Amino acid sequence: MGTPYPSTSRRARGRTRAGTRAAAGAAAVPLVLVGLTAAAAPAAAEPALPEVVPQYFKEAAAPVDYEDGFYVVQLADDPIATYDGGISGLDATTPDSGDTIDFAADAVQEYGDYLAEERADVIAEFDVDALAEYDTVLNGFGAHLTAAEAEALAASDDVLAVTPEVIYQPTGSNSAVDTTGFLDLSGGDGAWNEEFGSAKHAGEGVIVGVLDTGIWPENPALAPLSEPRPDQDVIDAKWNGECVTGEDEDPAGNIECNNKLIGARWFDAAGRSADGYASPRDSDGHGTHTATTATGNYKTKVEVDGERIGTFTGMAPAARVAAYKVCWGGCSSLDINAAIEAAVQDGVDVINFSIGSTGTPEFLDSTSWAFRAAAQAGVFVAASAGNDGPTSTVDHQEPWVTTVAASSHDQTFRTEMEFGREEIEVAGLVGEAEWPVKLATDAAFDDADPAAAATCNTGTLDPEKAEGYAIVCVRGNTFTANADEVHGAGGVALIVVDQSERGPANVVTSQSVPVIHVSYSDGQELTEWIASKSRPKVEVETSELEDQNAPSMAAFSSNGPALSAGQNLLKPDITAPGLEVLAGITPDNHAGNDFATAQGTSMASPHIAGLAALIASAHPDWSPMAIKSAMMTTSYQTDQDGNPIQRGTEDATPFDFGAGHVDGAEMFDPGLVYDSGVVEWVQYVCGTPEAFKIQSLCDTYGSMDPSQLNYPSVTVAELTGVYEVTRTVTNVSDRKSTYNADITAPAGFEVEVDHSRLTLDAGESASYTLTITRTDAAFGEWAFGDITWVEKRGHRTVHEVRSPIVVKPSQLAAADEVTYSGASGSAEISGVSGFDGSLGASVSGLVPSEVSTASLTDPDSSSFPSDAPVESSHTASFEFTTPADAALVRFSTFEDEHPTGTDLDLFVYLKEGDELTLVGYSASGGSNESVTLPGGYTFVAFVDEWAGPSPLDARLHTWVVPGSDEGNLAVSPAEQDVSLAGEFSVSLSWSGLAADSRFLGTLNYAADGEAIDSTVVGVTT
Repeated sequence: MGTPYPSTSRRARGRTRAGTRAAAGAAAVPLVLVGLTAAAAPAAAEPALPEVVPQYFKEAAAPVDYEDGFYVVQLADDPIATYDGGISGLDATTPDSGDTIDFAADAVQEYGDYLAEERADVIAEFDVDALAEYDTVLNGFGAHLTAAEAEALAASDDVLAVTPEVIYQPTGSNSAVDTTGFLDLSGGDGAWNEEFGSAKHAGEGVIVGVLDTGIWPENPALAPLSEPRPDQDVIDAKWNGECVTGEDEDPAGNIECNNKLIGARWFDAAGRSADGYASPRDSDGHGTHTATTATGNYKTKVEVDGERIGTFTGMAPAARVAAYKVCWGGCSSLDINAAIEAAVQDGVDVINFSIGSTGTPEFLDSTSWAFRAAAQAGVFVAASAGNDGPTSTVDHQEPWVTTVAASSHDQTFRTEMEFGREEIEVAGLVGEAEWPVKLATDAAFDDADPAAAATCNTGTLDPEKAEGYAIVCVRGNTFTANADEVHGAGGVALIVVDQSERGPANVVTSQSVPVIHVSYSDGQELTEWIASKSRPKVEVETSELEDQNAPSMAAFSSNGPALSAGQNLLKPDITAPGLEVLAGITPDNHAGNDFATAQGTSMASPHIAGLAALIASAHPDWSPMAIKSAMMTTSYQTDQDGNPIQRGTEDATPFDFGAGHVDGAEMFDPGLVYDSGVVEWVQYVCGTPEAFKIQSLCDTYGSMDPSQLNYPSVTVAELTGVYEVTRTVTNVSDRKSTYNADITAPAGFEVEVDHSRLTLDAGESASYTLTITRTDAAFGEWAFGDITWVEKRGHRTVHEVRSPIVVKPSQLAAADEVTYSGASGSAEISGVSGFDGSLGASVSGLVPSEVSTASLTDPDSSSFPSDAPVESSHTASFEFTTPADAALVRFSTFEDEHPTGTDLDLFVYLKEGDELTLVGYSASGGSNESVTLPGGYTFVAFVDEWAGPSPLDARLHTWVVPGSDEGNLAVSPAEQDVSLAGEFSVSLSWSGLAADSRFLGTLNYAADGEAIDSTVVGVTT
């Protein structure tokens, strides 16, 4: 199953402050384009953090429009993991760097009692029922609240935030192979032997917690470890968890643990267990696959369809594992937060989180904040980057989590298929078999659409025709969907034929029936042969492993630039195998097999979790950020042939793989690490547009530019000429070391370092500053380089500590949008120039809005069908044809023009003939909605009443800002000399504006006569 795409159904999205900008996209940035280009409009600026706060940041801070539903209520005091003192009589409970929480300590128990009393008081005061309670990584509770209860709680001084439940999804799909050799773990000189003496000791003393769909405890890779265990005292000292066998009415749903699977819990605050076992048992297989990938036992025998395939081993075969079931179809943030809490309390060292949602400009919600506390408590968190590539959709953009992309490894399964006198090589993990075969079109219902039947769409196969046959489907759906359709119709195997010549067919996937993947050319020959025979049969041999060059990036792996923090943090962090990954599975829905291949960033993440467990075993005093740094700075960027890692037919970039591909051997001895802690993380958040979510902490700790976080990568998204960034490294080796800087500057830049040589004693830290200067790099284009600190002893290189440098130059840094009030007035706007030369300033507008009205009724009758828009009693549409020379077009609704409790949503479509294409939407809580687009098109704007009075007089404001001065807005000076990285300012003045109107215009900037940027200017009279 894949990461879900953003839904334009409000009921699917729910309501959060975090959802405001996510739902609207960048709707209030000067130009928002979906499949359109701006003809005469000035170029849009990249989001920045100017002195005048852009309007879309203000919209993000708008009050939440609460409604009945599940919520996470966070109380004002810090949880145990991050409390650093300050309350009289209560000592700090946050652990020192490299330590974990001592839950038996008096200070922890006393502070926990204090939080419990505070929590009980709030619950009693507001008379709500808590479904989950948190005190370790969050301070608060989860509950089902009415809109009035949520609003009242949010207004309380005792409450930090009231956040609607978020539903996440697993980020893997059933799509081979033991990847330990590729990662330099196995073998005589592999890391298992070199670091631990043998694989049987690799990961001892470490517990990996897996938040997922549960666990299948009978899987052979989770069998009991041999006794006695040399690390048992260590495990006993830290493990506080339990094995909750379950409450399932069917005894088969209940489980037992052992000395490998030492703990299992399940979380279901919302009562969704009707969708699966009411126990930790895994009915899906995703959780079992991720758990065994990270920690599966050494050389577990693997059989598929009764045939011996070989052996399987997880990354940390001697580590223990604890399963936390949080997914019941979807994965609720109430349950996820409770599981994070339990995992930290239980004593896990590593968490794997192969769960996520599509990346948005925001990253901070209750789950992200809980992971921050877990990291502060010494727990390493690996999370999947998402399966929505190749666009800027990377998930888990918080810096305290290690975000993992997916790539290939060096082995794949192939088999031979025989039909007639032909023999072809195909992709698949199967045992020897012979099947009668039928084309999907011949096995379909008589009234099925032929095109739908050919691709085996759901409900097209007739069981009376398909039963007992291998069915040939044209590729067009997911392998899972096709296999389930074939299986449901009684078919015995699925043969998928590519639609076109896109290269060799190479998807190896395990499903509810055996799956074979065939190339286009071979598939044409196969289908013609089948059509020519009355009773065709095909034969396949038992699959065998073949070597292949690797790694290459998976096509589905979500990539950067990360949209949060002004794009000033590189995500993903690293890549690991996520294609054709063989691991444990549930036999219930995998044809009785205990092992299967799967693909997804879900499969890549547990590789990193397991590797982190190995580092934690070898270096138990290292912090989670030190472990992350060790992986990132020792990673590599080339394939086995020595060529750059590829994405498709192009060289991959750090936006695809982060720092590079993890190296399972080099990561144990990185030499230097980049570390950070909770204070720096808070300051990082406070330097982003999401600072308002933790404003009280920002008032206490201040902020930093996100690019200045002490991170193992350097990212600067809006570099105006010259920029300095500082990093601090710590020597984690056991001897005094000297490092020299080796810099590869991004193309079109110069990079200098203030200290080209660093000499550090063991454990000592030192800082350095990079000065990045644009020379001739193209504005608005990303460029990539690196800084590597090299330690040599004689002629031998001992350490190479590499950090990617990712930069994008800008000609100007100025406010994206400013708003003022009054029929006349003036203001100063300042910014920074990215060039030497003449800066021109001119204005377009101001123009008043055109107001359209409609009477709407019955807001609760149905959702707006965004994929097939139509007017209804609660939806009105308005059509506008705009001139090509317009500077911009904006559609907006305003809360202060509608009754309290009104919630309007805005959807804007491009009209071409009779076709409507969604090009922008804004669907935040309340009625402050806005979409901005370029001129020169015909648009249809739909205003939908989601909630509110009936009837309602809805008002839509539309501006078509011309590319010319309307005589009511002026700027001075019209020209000024600017210098590279120098500050500038201009004066705006307006006059003669009509009363009771909303005006819009633009302040346009030019570099030596060429348009480069603009600031949207709004004035309300």
